[in-house]
Amino acid sequence: MLLRAHLRRAGALALAIATGLVADAGMAQPDYPARAVRIVVPYPAGGNTDVITRAVMKEVSGRMGQPFVIDNKPGGNSILGTDIVAKAAPDGYTLLIVIGAYANNRWLYKTLPYGPDDLVPVTQISRTSLVLVSTPQLATKNMHDFLAAVRSSSQATYASSGTGSAAHLLGERFSQAANFKATHIPYKGTADAMNDLVGGRVGFMFDAVSAVGAQIRAGKLDALAVTGVTPSAQLPGVPTLVELGFPQLVSYAWAGLLAPARTPESIRQRLATEIAEVLKAPELKERLAAISTDAVGSTPAEFGRFLAEESRVGEEVIAKSHISLD
Repeated sequence: MLLRAHLRRAGALALAIATGLVADAGMAQPDYPARAVRIVVPYPAGGNTDVITRAVMKEVSGRMGQPFVIDNKPGGNSILGTDIVAKAAPDGYTLLIVIGAYANNRWLYKTLPYGPDDLVPVTQISRTSLVLVSTPQLATKNMHDFLAAVRSSSQATYASSGTGSAAHLLGERFSQAANFKATHIPYKGTADAMNDLVGGRVGFMFDAVSAVGAQIRAGKLDALAVTGVTPSAQLPGVPTLVELGFPQLVSYAWAGLLAPARTPESIRQRLATEIAEVLKAPELKERLAAISTDAVGSTPAEFGRFLAEESRVGEEVIAKSHISLD
């Protein structure tokens, strides 16, 4: 009797294991993708994030043999689109493009409709060097003169595309690291901020090299430093913040890909591998370089560590500066 009971339990266990293996194999989906993949971009069409995403996903689509369809879902500082993907089926067919706002929103809002564990990393796609620009009215052509001017002023100001934006947080970090006070002037978008910067109504700001390169070359803005580890090919002669003594301010605008939690690791690894291969193509790298963007193509684990560090830095400056969007 004991032997028969033992055999029954063993058989039941074997069946459970086999069933689990079948379920896992089904979730792994070795033929993935078998249909179109939806890529939610929580920003309007035509912006830098959208342009990068479309360029990369077009190549991924050709490589993986299925459409990778871009679905722009702007709203709520990317919260609307993020929530859509956080609540999607974890099957690899609904994915999310994120930028720095994703890492910072959890510290800018008291409540969000999704939690930090509702999405998991796939890969970092790109990083874009930023440049510190000042209005020509300050008449400061280098960092030494700029710092002397803002430290002696009680009315220094800097612009950003909005409260809590990456440019806002970097402006706060910069003023703290360089030991001067400046008032943040938020705008509804980069274009309005740029107009006031050129016109001398605001002192400085950080923006993507591609966004302000034309104004710099035309002499409408002064370029003081780039935020990447290495100089920008588009701005020869402009030093890095590292060279100027601010290695803690190395920063990039970046884009990455997330998936709903419980998406099989095999799918995430497959996507990361395919995207990394696509990003090695010289033609795509040249297209990205033209907008001062580097191709990355990291593993899910590497992107997870990157996100954790971005979140840590964001939490620190947001708490220290008492920034909130609630």
